[in-house]
Amino acid sequence: MPPKTRRKPNPSSSKKHNVSNNQSQVQPSKFGIQHFFERHSQNAFLASQHKNNHPSSPLVPPSANSPTNPISPPKSSTAALPLEEDPANGVVSIPRNPNIHSDSSPAVEVADEVSPLITKSTSLKRFSFSPGMLIKQSQDDVGDEVTWKISPVNERLLTVSKYMPGLSTSSKNNTSTIQQCSQTKGTNTAAKVDKWLSSPSPKGKADRKPLLQANRVGLKRLNPFQDKGVDESNTDENTCLASRPTPFCTPPSLPYCPNKLTSGVASHHRGLKQHKKALLELLDQVEDVISVEDFVPIESEPYLSKVQEGQSKDIPVTANSIGNDVVMDTTNKVSGTSSNDYFLVLEVSEKRTSPEPGGSLCQYKVLRLVNEKSGEERAVYLWEEWFYSIIAPGDTVNVIGEFDEEGKCNVDHENNFLIIHPDFLVSGTRVAGSFSCPRRTVLDERLRSNEHSTAALIGTLLHQIFQAGLVKESPTVCYLEEYARIVLQKNMESLYACGVNEKEIYRTLTEAIPKLVDWIVLFKHSQEPQVPTVDFGSDHGTKRVSHFEVIDIEESAWAPKYGLKGMIDVSVRVKFESGGKEGDEMIMPLEFKTGKMPNGQASIEHCAQVILYTLLMSERYLKHIDSGLLYYLQSNQTQGIVVRRSDLVGLIMRRNELASDLLKALTTEQLPPMLQIPSLCKGCRHLDVCTLYHKAFGGDTESSGLGDIFDSRVHHFSNAHGVFLRHWDQLIDLEAKEMQLARKELWRSHNLKNGDSTGRLSSLVLDKLPQQEPPKENRFIYHFVRRHSPASNLCGPDRNSSAATSLTKDLDCTLKSGDYVILRTESGHQIVATGVIADISPDRVSVSFSKGLRLPGGNFSSMKEKLFQEVWRIDKDEIMNSFPIMRFNLIQMFLENERSSHLRKMIVDLAPPRFDSGCIFSQDPAISYIWSEKSLNNDQRRAILKILTAKDYALILGMPGTGKTSTMVHAVKALLMRGASILLTSYTNSAVDNLLIKLKSQSIDFVRIGRHESVHDEIKGNCFSGMNLNSVEEIKLKFDQVKVVAVTCLGITSPLLSGKKFDVCIIDEAGQTSLPVSLGPLMFASTFVLVGDHYQLPPLIQSIEAREKGMGISLFCRLSEAHPQAIAPLQSQYRMCQSIMELSNALIYGDRLCCGSPEIANAKLKFTKPISCSPWLKTVLNPCKPVIFVNTDMLAALEARDQRTVNNPMEAYIIAEITDGLVNNGIEGKDIGIITPYNSQANLIRHAGKASVETHTIDRYQGRDKDCILVSFVRSTENPRDCTTSLLADWHRINVALTRPKKKLIMVGSCRTLSKVPMLKLLIDKVDDQSGILSLSNEDINHQSPTLQRCSQSSII
Repeated sequence: MPPKTRRKPNPSSSKKHNVSNNQSQVQPSKFGIQHFFERHSQNAFLASQHKNNHPSSPLVPPSANSPTNPISPPKSSTAALPLEEDPANGVVSIPRNPNIHSDSSPAVEVADEVSPLITKSTSLKRFSFSPGMLIKQSQDDVGDEVTWKISPVNERLLTVSKYMPGLSTSSKNNTSTIQQCSQTKGTNTAAKVDKWLSSPSPKGKADRKPLLQANRVGLKRLNPFQDKGVDESNTDENTCLASRPTPFCTPPSLPYCPNKLTSGVASHHRGLKQHKKALLELLDQVEDVISVEDFVPIESEPYLSKVQEGQSKDIPVTANSIGNDVVMDTTNKVSGTSSNDYFLVLEVSEKRTSPEPGGSLCQYKVLRLVNEKSGEERAVYLWEEWFYSIIAPGDTVNVIGEFDEEGKCNVDHENNFLIIHPDFLVSGTRVAGSFSCPRRTVLDERLRSNEHSTAALIGTLLHQIFQAGLVKESPTVCYLEEYARIVLQKNMESLYACGVNEKEIYRTLTEAIPKLVDWIVLFKHSQEPQVPTVDFGSDHGTKRVSHFEVIDIEESAWAPKYGLKGMIDVSVRVKFESGGKEGDEMIMPLEFKTGKMPNGQASIEHCAQVILYTLLMSERYLKHIDSGLLYYLQSNQTQGIVVRRSDLVGLIMRRNELASDLLKALTTEQLPPMLQIPSLCKGCRHLDVCTLYHKAFGGDTESSGLGDIFDSRVHHFSNAHGVFLRHWDQLIDLEAKEMQLARKELWRSHNLKNGDSTGRLSSLVLDKLPQQEPPKENRFIYHFVRRHSPASNLCGPDRNSSAATSLTKDLDCTLKSGDYVILRTESGHQIVATGVIADISPDRVSVSFSKGLRLPGGNFSSMKEKLFQEVWRIDKDEIMNSFPIMRFNLIQMFLENERSSHLRKMIVDLAPPRFDSGCIFSQDPAISYIWSEKSLNNDQRRAILKILTAKDYALILGMPGTGKTSTMVHAVKALLMRGASILLTSYTNSAVDNLLIKLKSQSIDFVRIGRHESVHDEIKGNCFSGMNLNSVEEIKLKFDQVKVVAVTCLGITSPLLSGKKFDVCIIDEAGQTSLPVSLGPLMFASTFVLVGDHYQLPPLIQSIEAREKGMGISLFCRLSEAHPQAIAPLQSQYRMCQSIMELSNALIYGDRLCCGSPEIANAKLKFTKPISCSPWLKTVLNPCKPVIFVNTDMLAALEARDQRTVNNPMEAYIIAEITDGLVNNGIEGKDIGIITPYNSQANLIRHAGKASVETHTIDRYQGRDKDCILVSFVRSTENPRDCTTSLLADWHRINVALTRPKKKLIMVGSCRTLSKVPMLKLLIDKVDDQSGILSLSNEDINHQSPTLQRCSQSSII
């Protein structure tokens, strides 16, 4: 349920004050836009005077707090304000609104306002609050008030609470009203939490002893460092402890300290506070979250015996009443089997055993865990090197091993593994390369640059040639030389980026080909006496290869069990002979290295890669894989790698530390410490970025350890720059964290539910395999259809696609072309591949893959049949690639170079933009063209002149229907007349292509950069993939000939843009593009133009916290607030008729919009047939009434809620009736659109209507229009409450909805409920002034409720 809001008992005056403030903040007043245009018309003197009176900040624009600010979106109620913790009392309260003067009303005490999750309890001991509780508004919003999104920790605790009735009961009973506490009552919560998290267990509290202490068994613990003979005889030869030590031993990251354990994961104050707050409920039952106990006698604290297989029973968890301990019910025993379930860490205890005579002190950790799926409690003991694992309460872990009958598991040097943060799938290559400098590895993961290396490119090309030779039955030198030409052609863009000639690279490749052929022939077609041998080291000796078969190349593998992912060069099936005996057939990875084997021995990093790949393949092939191969090309040596357990322990612990580092960087913006070795650091590719981050987060020359090297790279970096960088870096991480939470469910097989959802298609079968020859971009497209019971018994070509049921006929499929997806098997949820949707229709979905599909195991001959027999599912993949690009864009702006310095001055320091102030002479061909072009109106001419005279940047405010796309086309033509080079960008492919289609109609040549399947069909001929360019020189020549290059904002990492510079960069839809995304294209040009309308939808930000902290403020909005004189508004619109335009004019644009012609102003809906329908419907359809509001207050038209969804069946019925009336009377379905704020209502309307009409949420209708638009507002309650925090209070969305129709706008909703939203009350009043409100009664509507069902009861994707 949404949180209840307690109103302060008193003061009508206070109440009135709050209401008035809410209204004033929510309504984007008419005065705001008028004030904006007044500022725009001021002369330079007044503008500079205004600037002096309102100094700017690098984070907050000058007018951000002004009540007359036209740009700032309206604020929601105080419930939406960020919560703060009183450092004195430890009480969470709501800070005062910065827009409300503290002396404005003595009766108002904002800190006394009530926070979320308030109950009737008045105890101040504990309240149910999590630091991650954020205001969550979505298109599935169900409440008038705030829907609270809980932190991952609390979310998981709530998930398992049904298995823990005592805990859930205490959670309900032990919440309290949040209010200011005087110093005479309450406790110092912050101090108490600190004590719980860091202090040793208090003595003399037997009833407060940790759970595990109460469950001790009387077994003797031997010294783990002396007990070397335990079960060694039963240990596998390949995994036993070898005589030599592992090279992957990672030293303890942090010495354990009672007050530093938690900081090992998140030492930053914000990260530490997250753990504290998330555990508040648990602290009611367990006081000592992290405790350090003194020496424990051996008899009382045993080392648990080795896990043995056997039957055992479950241990349900019970919780006593508040204040009592949570205890483990050991009357039932747990199963001794292992599982892949994830566990939540409840408690971490460090303990010590007293040494035996002659022995040493033994330290170990005890983890108290709860199974996130079943709610069962478990205990894990960490011994030896595992003791140093950095882990804290609230972390998620996966235990690879078996629990004994007591629910306990030992993890030590010889037994079992612990995977920390398994949701972070870390690349095996990243883990292997992180030993030398973890900071560099974290930066590699967090940043994505467009740097290109010739050496790396040659390595990539040799890999492709080697793999082609392996899959060829009998490869020859000639064959691979010819294939090398094909490889060069495929990688021509990368060759261009490196600035190398393809002939030189071809010569380098051909020199290596003979060695490759010799190796392939030796291993694949060996004959006596030339039988290949592989050295597996001193422990296992040299082995002869008797059989060598290639299974797959470039095989992608995901192992959520180990928190790993990777791409394996070659997967092979091998048989070895040793000592005259032929061994069993083995599957293993083959890693190919183009360099030399260092010092005659495989490098540690390369060995680590192979070992980690064995884990990935073990998961993918579901069999034990314990060895691999390393082939070094230059030294022509092949090394065998045997996996030892000691190596796995070191690598998994390194993987755990890297995952912790990545999580720490994501949640606290803290990177691992600098390496501080000048000789190594000065050659690092991240040196500039590394030093800037170090200074931005408080570092100095001394702490960097680099001396003058550090100073030379950061001397230009000011404190204001540091504030800006830290602020936006945090916002990017908040958004990335939100997406990470959504994506991690894809890796958890036990959480995957059968059936369809908004981003999933299940029960699919292959329709047909792709053609043998892949298309031009080397992609493989597979077609999937719905499985149908009669056809499910057929396979391959025998199955007819018509037998499959429709994918989207009765479903709302949110998957669309261009979406990244994950393909997995339906039964085992095994991930097979990732791809991109190429096409989706009611009958089939086509997915493009980089390589042909193959199920693990089997051979190529039987693979086709297996693929057809398999049942598949497709999940939308929440791609995280955009965040590294955003971080890279941000940090690039602070480098020391001319372009970065200029951007900092404009964007961070908010320096005023410069324009040519001299006379504009008619001799300029661009100026002459603008004045002579008759299709342009005066606003459009002024906008283009603004662009032509800009020295820094110009802002074009394109209001709805004002022809901004046409204006941009003419602006491009004018710039080309001056010989300027232009970079055209937008956030979406559709926005870029819409502009290019108009450019193409004007015979303007251009180059489109982007994925072939994402580009509009009319534009594909302008892509490089559609051109016959066969050399680097031809690419250079094409760029010299074409002055216009188009790409999406996130596509700027394309190798084709490496080193490119443009005169002007134009970003379309800039109001919808976040600031970090916008920065990327700006680095390529000396002047930029932002085109957009920040009064429509802002950037789409999923994280509420990030949005509240300002990530929803686009660069367009930031600059337009700071410098209105840089804006050229387009005010003459050619879409809406007069009556419809007046609505947005009155509510948003301050009567600045005007119709471009009398024909537009008087346009009416034209029916091809006489209107024949019921009286009320005839009134609604009346073309002389362009705006109609159908009021449902007299009907039984209340909203229906189901968990997090809300819909309105009566409104859906009315919308369907009106739609049918329009179609039946001659209006084509393509000219009608239906808009609603909520996904669930859109689904319901699709089921209710007969006519085929586009039905979408408001967000998906941005940039589109229809002759007739119907809007369903949904919200209707018997007792309307203030719902200013719902989607309906978002004036951006309301503006979009009102500005989509051309000739007719029909709205359906409850006047009584909607009038509680200030913005919508103004709308209703305006419609009433036009006599456009029609109140329906039960006599008008003959509605049978059984004809509709709630959205949740229907089949919805």
